Amino acid sequence: MSDARPAGSLDLERFVRERRSRWTRLESLLDAVERLPDHELGATRLLELVRLYRQTCSDLNEARSGTANAALLARLNTLAGRGYRIVYRRSHGRRFTEEAREFFATGAPLAFRRERSYVLAAATAFVLGALLGLGAVIADPANAERLIPPQFHTESPRARVERIEASEERISSLEEAAEFSSFLFSHNIQVSFLAFSLGALTLIGGAWILFYNGVLLGAVAASYLIDGVPAFFMAWVGPHGALELPAIVFGGAAGLRLGSALLLPGPLATGTALRRALPSVWRMLLLTAVVLVAAGLVEGSFSQMTARTIPYPAKIAVAALLFAGLLGWLFARRGAPEAA
Repeated sequence: MSDARPAGSLDLERFVRERRSRWTRLESLLDAVERLPDHELGATRLLELVRLYRQTCSDLNEARSGTANAALLARLNTLAGRGYRIVYRRSHGRRFTEEAREFFATGAPLAFRRERSYVLAAATAFVLGALLGLGAVIADPANAERLIPPQFHTESPRARVERIEASEERISSLEEAAEFSSFLFSHNIQVSFLAFSLGALTLIGGAWILFYNGVLLGAVAASYLIDGVPAFFMAWVGPHGALELPAIVFGGAAGLRLGSALLLPGPLATGTALRRALPSVWRMLLLTAVVLVAAGLVEGSFSQMTARTIPYPAKIAVAALLFAGLLGWLFARRGAPEAA
């Protein structure tokens, strides 16, 4: 190919050599998609097509700014046009249930695996806070009054356990459980949104709110441990905490991801860094909200049951299964491509 632009504007041979294989792959995918019905395409093939379509659009923009080679521009224009018609025709025509199925089956897990470093950073901040709170109260039980807000420190853990286990079940009807759950997941979403917002705007603020919430959890856990009722704490907090605490970390991780693109874009322009971050961020936030709703439903019903109704070991086992299931679903590899 010949380049009519001044020398040095684009290394055309290298540009074509490095990217030709994905253009060829996109052509073959478009050929297959155009002759197959939707139900035979599969989520993996569609995700690959969308990824290659976006990369080809980026290649087209780069080629337009660096060369006037008519043959290359025509090929990329044709690919981008075909890709646009397929991607947006199919996405607008798909039913909500198909979109939801794809989100839960591949979209959300891929986003979390792609951004696992931010999830790890958020989890580290939370766990370090929990260890500090736990250690501080074990070292000096008086620190519990200093670390735990007064409204949550009105009686000793043992006295609270005895009172709860001797009283009637707190949730006596489905309507009452639903009302209580609605309050809980509304509050939890506020906490997660705060972690997200502070992370997106300041980075340090997001890490701090995660660390602070970890300190509170560690201090409360230590109080129950010192008072000799750790099983109650694990059975009471575990079932909903297995979902709620990771979800708060996920919200904070989404904030850190967006904040890094906004405040520390590196060699990329800020707009480019944000465009690359947003597909993962919105998926992480949507999944966070869904998990928090589930945690609220568990907290408003199952978690409230005393040992007379559900033994502690059963509740702790459910907590372990929920936690392992959530992390396994999001982070276990299933062979799908991770590139966006």
